[in-house]
Amino acid sequence: MDSKHDEGKSRGAWYWNLEISQKAWPGAEFFVEFEIDRGKGVDKFLPTFSSFNENAGDDAWLYIPALYLEQRLFEDKILLSAGKLDLSYWFDCNEAANSADTQFSSSALVNSLTIPFPAKGMAAMAMFNPYEWLYFQSGAATAKASSTKAGLSDAFNSVFFINELGLSPEFASLKGNYRFIFHMNHQNLDYINSDESKKNDFGWALSFDQAVTKRVTLFLRYGSADPKVRDIEYFWSCGGQIVEPIPGRKFDILGVGVAQSIVGDDYRQANGYDDTSRSETMYELYYSYNINSSLILTPNLQVVANPNADKAEATAIVCGLRFLLSF
Repeated sequence: MDSKHDEGKSRGAWYWNLEISQKAWPGAEFFVEFEIDRGKGVDKFLPTFSSFNENAGDDAWLYIPALYLEQRLFEDKILLSAGKLDLSYWFDCNEAANSADTQFSSSALVNSLTIPFPAKGMAAMAMFNPYEWLYFQSGAATAKASSTKAGLSDAFNSVFFINELGLSPEFASLKGNYRFIFHMNHQNLDYINSDESKKNDFGWALSFDQAVTKRVTLFLRYGSADPKVRDIEYFWSCGGQIVEPIPGRKFDILGVGVAQSIVGDDYRQANGYDDTSRSETMYELYYSYNINSSLILTPNLQVVANPNADKAEATAIVCGLRFLLSF
């Protein structure tokens, strides 16, 4: 992994984020975020589908990644949001694999890689939550958004649509969440293995999590996309987390997960891969050590087999350390 070409280059990444909220009229609240991202991390040296660090951002100084209004109606049974926002805040969520700040670091264990979430840009979403155990939500966003730009000039010139049905039953007082997702991209996309293009592509995904004890939660994701225009045709991930893995450490979390990205025939043919080159697999183990209410230290171990679904590439092994300071 070391060479004379990367001497003096950092494998680290850091970001600073300030979130401000202000209540307006009843049920309404404004949100704004300010952010600084520096460094691309190890992903600059070891490109993969999964990525090692979801928080390695746009390597940009101060910008506004989110600015939106949220309105709740009818005793919180309806939620409306619009502005510059990230739809992954609301869609494809998961209790055990959702936050790159406190859980897994790899993008493959934060969201499904078959869902082409746009960068933070002009978007809107609506949720209907008639019962505590049932909701339906729908969202639309500019597909070609840029987190570091306002995006008004390009708003909805290309559109990403997503719909999600969620069920949250309880079994023996142990809650689960079962999400069923359908998405569509309305933009011109080039075929991977030809000179043709198409206007729309479709996909679907599942995101499940289930508490099996008061301390242990398991998760599963699965997704499918159009292999004519998307590198990854199928994706799955699974694993779990244990709260208080060491007796007395009530706020610590131990997590283990595996994610596999399976490429389509068109991608393999376009890249000259043989029939045995089909998938990239990410393994991650982390321990979130809660030092106090403001500081969390998280060491992790990540292993990627067949990076970019290329069996000729050596297995990549990365040890990481994340500091999260929040107040």
